[in-house]
Amino acid sequence: MYSSMMNFDGMRNFIIENELTDSVVIALHPESFDALALDYIRIHETIERPFEILGIAIVEDTSDTIPKNKIHIIEL
Repeated sequence: MYSSMMNFDGMRNFIIENELTDSVVIALHPESFDALALDYIRIHETIERPFEILGIAIVEDTSDTIPKNKIHIIEL
């Protein structure tokens, strides 16, 4: 799934629209992860580790396989 902008509202809406549960993890390209994390911090003034939105863990792709602005869902 491609997203034109990685931000908190977009990710929250993506999670709701796709009815994701805590049985998945969302992995993002490092730049997309940073953009989302910075927007989250802008809104909430802090960020928790692990980073979650609506109970869904958001992780940074360290394997260099996920393209920028692409949302990769990993089933647990």
